[in-house]
Amino acid sequence: MKPVARHLLAVIILLNGSPLLAELPSAGDPPADSVRVLKGADSSSWRPDTLRRTALPRKSPGLAMLFSAVIPGAGQFYNQSYWKVPIVLGLGLYFASTWLDQNRRTQDFREKYAASLAATPPDPASTQYLNEREFYKEQRDTFAWYFVILYFLNIADAYVDASLFDFDVGTDLSLRVLPGAQGPLNSVPGFTLRLSF
Repeated sequence: MKPVARHLLAVIILLNGSPLLAELPSAGDPPADSVRVLKGADSSSWRPDTLRRTALPRKSPGLAMLFSAVIPGAGQFYNQSYWKVPIVLGLGLYFASTWLDQNRRTQDFREKYAASLAATPPDPASTQYLNEREFYKEQRDTFAWYFVILYFLNIADAYVDASLFDFDVGTDLSLRVLPGAQGPLNSVPGFTLRLSF
């Protein structure tokens, strides 16, 4: 059967109703957090739903990314991760102020090096000025990269935090250590760790 015909058949079955499908709840049915368990074509029973959403509202990952892109730390504030805001802002201010300081020193030693080359008797400290200028220039560029990396990590953190905002791990966290399977591909005995939540 062609894929289009299969899809059309599935839509027709869904629209006409099928005895295998659960009915929509009416006024006398159990609450909406229940699931109908079908035992056959005629009989069905109700049981409580095991998958419940948390009471926390959802957060928009796109909006969190936009906030963090415009003002670093604003996405973390939107996601109610208030403890991350001073970390993002503190590191950002530190990297920006260090970049400004290193840039100022680079400019100072650039001017000293240019002045030492223009002097009539060559200044013996010109090599030292050149080395200092290159050192501060390299430090300035490094802190510029640190700032850019922090900026994009801030946006990525806001996205992940908003995506997992209403994720409920639950109270039953367990770790099981099992013996490893030995077979033709695995000739050395070992163990397997399973983390379930």
